[in-house]
Amino acid sequence: MAVRVALACSGLGRVRRGNETWAQTVAEGLHATGTDVVLFGGAPRLETACPYVHVPSVARDSALLARWMSWGRRYLLEQRSFVLGLRRRLRRGRFDLVHVADPDLALRLRRTLGPGGPRVIYKDGLLLGPPWCSRFERVQVLAPYYREQADAEGVDTRGWSVIPHMVDVRRFHPAPDRAAARAELLGGRIAADRLVVLAVGDFSPEGSKRLDWVVQEVARLPAEVPAELVVLGQATPRQLAEFTRRAEAALGGRVHALTSIPQEEMPRWYRLADVFVHAALREPFGIVFLEAMASGLPVVAHTFPVTRWIVGEGGECVDMTEPGAAAAVLERWHRDRGLLRSLGARARERACSEFAPERVLPLYQDAYAEAVAE
Repeated sequence: MAVRVALACSGLGRVRRGNETWAQTVAEGLHATGTDVVLFGGAPRLETACPYVHVPSVARDSALLARWMSWGRRYLLEQRSFVLGLRRRLRRGRFDLVHVADPDLALRLRRTLGPGGPRVIYKDGLLLGPPWCSRFERVQVLAPYYREQADAEGVDTRGWSVIPHMVDVRRFHPAPDRAAARAELLGGRIAADRLVVLAVGDFSPEGSKRLDWVVQEVARLPAEVPAELVVLGQATPRQLAEFTRRAEAALGGRVHALTSIPQEEMPRWYRLADVFVHAALREPFGIVFLEAMASGLPVVAHTFPVTRWIVGEGGECVDMTEPGAAAAVLERWHRDRGLLRSLGARARERACSEFAPERVLPLYQDAYAEAVAE
């Protein structure tokens, strides 16, 4: 049975978050397999490999609104203006399903599309938990832990699907020559014998990615471990300057902080590193884990159950609130380069076997077929 699917995300073409990456990546992947899918977003234009429809709406990053409205209120305003135009387009397009990850958008669509409209599938990528997800008949969660958690709380999960994020393992792959990658991107500022640690995330000190903790863990390494830290992420000029000041106070010239790296350039940056470190304590999923693992980087991360499931044998999870825990792993891996290479190979293998598009896209197609068969 053919299914017509809409994937909608108001921030497409405006902001770069996990939700926007998810919507575009999944829509493009499904389109390539022959699924009838259309991507809906708030930007007038979007470079994409699948059909795209612009839905006019108020932009959350409007400089005018930012003067007198909080980010949260601007985000809700964007969602509520977006849903008005989206509903009309969904009805005219005769869609069977609409798949969304923004919670307010999902709830308003469920309430207003009516019994004759497309069915709503909500993807919970914000850790809103079973009470919120129970409002929807069809739910996508990103790891088995989330459905197990809901089952334990007595929530009916018969309409839930466990579908993880995916990674293009052809774009993200190990470097044939890490030294060449370092020379190309950093102009020889990192010597060939250095242990290069990569971190990706939000530069602000109040952000959940805890990049300052990664800085301190690299600083705790003994002097005989020649480590360099490369940090990539989104930041305002002020946030970047403040982070760089704090990081250089701990590491001197051994830290390289860069911002606004284009998404298409990210695979090259992963390939210059030896290891990936992520200090978030409760990451809903973390596409960065998949990108690092597909690039052949072993991962050091926190012991959150979802993170442990993602990493598997491709790294090690430690208590990221215990000073020195991550540093101890990095020191051990530096001294045993054979182990480092073996873990990198396992990380790549897990990314390919569990999170590649050919593994994940059929899970979406199965979930869609089940939803319309009700």
